[in-house]
Amino acid sequence: MLVYLVVGVYVGRKVKNINDYYVSGRNATTIFISGTMFASMLSTNGFMGDTAYAYNGNITTLVLLNTICACGYIIGGLYFGRYIRRSKANTMPTYFWQRFNSTRIRKFAGIITVVSLSAYLLSVLQGTAILMVCMTGFSKETCLLLAWTCIVFFTLYSGSKGVLVTDTIMCIFFLVATIIAGQYIFNASGGVSNLITNLVNNPNTPDGLLSFHGNTYGKSAFDILFYGFTMGIIWMITVAVSPWQAGRNLMVKNEHIIFRAGTIGVLLSVFFLLYLYLMAISVIQINPNMQEPERVIIWAAFEVMPEFIGVLLLTGIMAAGLSSASTFLSVVSFCTSSDILDVKFKKESSKINFTRFIVFIVSLIALGLAYLDLSSIRIIAWFASTIIAASWGYVAFASVWSKKLTEKGAYYSMVGGFFIFFITKILKEIFNLPLDNIFDPFFLAIFGSATLGILGSYKESRTKNEVDFFNNLHKIPSSETIISEYKKDRIFGWTLIIAGFVISSFLIKYWAIPYNEALGISIFK
Repeated sequence: MLVYLVVGVYVGRKVKNINDYYVSGRNATTIFISGTMFASMLSTNGFMGDTAYAYNGNITTLVLLNTICACGYIIGGLYFGRYIRRSKANTMPTYFWQRFNSTRIRKFAGIITVVSLSAYLLSVLQGTAILMVCMTGFSKETCLLLAWTCIVFFTLYSGSKGVLVTDTIMCIFFLVATIIAGQYIFNASGGVSNLITNLVNNPNTPDGLLSFHGNTYGKSAFDILFYGFTMGIIWMITVAVSPWQAGRNLMVKNEHIIFRAGTIGVLLSVFFLLYLYLMAISVIQINPNMQEPERVIIWAAFEVMPEFIGVLLLTGIMAAGLSSASTFLSVVSFCTSSDILDVKFKKESSKINFTRFIVFIVSLIALGLAYLDLSSIRIIAWFASTIIAASWGYVAFASVWSKKLTEKGAYYSMVGGFFIFFITKILKEIFNLPLDNIFDPFFLAIFGSATLGILGSYKESRTKNEVDFFNNLHKIPSSETIISEYKKDRIFGWTLIIAGFVISSFLIKYWAIPYNEALGISIFK
């Protein structure tokens, strides 16, 4: 934590203007963009919630979900991210304001961002504090204060520059720590090459763990497969258009970095998360039927590996939580300051100081709510993560590709998507309405949002400002037409194709063949 604070202070000294503070001077490189996107995506939920789901029998569901989700890094970058960069906006709501020449759209998009990511910030802050309790033995209140202090000060002082650098350091740290720690878990469980065979013969293995559909929990195989498929699409759209993922494209040095960082995001989402989930199911061999599966990796850190490696792993998980919290805090604060309040200042330094004040206030509110531990916060968290994509998923892509979408249609679409998702999500979670699969609140919101966007634009005309801005989005800047840059992009494209063959070969050799042979089935006959 001290290292992150020192780095934040060092980077903060380089903040000279509002572009530096909000979008890191628009000169971020591939490593920093991919680092901050994946670090904020994973957070403590990936290490605790997802690993628990895998441990309970749904590793195949998660692999399906993550593979589809990962496509959002490529689709979002190619069909949305590179275009919003051309707008030179500082925040996503500002982009919508420029695109539709509409203050009401800007403010409503800002409100959606603040509501959603504040709840996400709260949940990550609480998760990080709980992990620190396990590591230090301090009280939860003390750990909340420590986590808050670290997050708020390097975010407040250094802005997006500090978040990019610290996120990337944290990302590299937890990647290395997890890869090293995984070897001890695999060795203790009998090795990766024997993992599938051992699990097939283990009576404590959860039902369906190794089958194509995973643990069905009493439902049909189709239900659980469709769940993984639909959730994958939901998160694919979220990755493609949300401000804490797609918004990072506003900071890049050039459009080629958007594609390259997206490629790295795909590889990490598929390869690293598979590695992490294999670690989780390996623990079944050592400690089956855990009462708190969310602590499967934490338990392994304490019980399976050497103390130093265990501390390294736990610190890596905490780094993932800190990075996510810093990302959410910066996005929420920037939107509050720039898009909702939109106070005019004569000097850029005054606006930076005002934004820093907002960062502090927002973080203080999050800290207070985390201390109160209100049960109602859980209700907010149910819809927090994907409500942004449900609200403006259609508007985001249509703003780039539709010549018919008007300001009125975009506003109705955004408002409709927000409230349809909010209401149907409450009906599903509290009143147990069977809104699943294609009737998931997210898809209902997307359908309603698109319908309202089309109806709202019917017989409406775009203004000259809207037409001019739209046309300028599709003009490739001369700085982006360097042939050597496209040749580098092609290398990343081929890397994706080769990676597909590599992971398919790995799963066939170490999963499909051993699993079928253990069941007495030869796939070669």
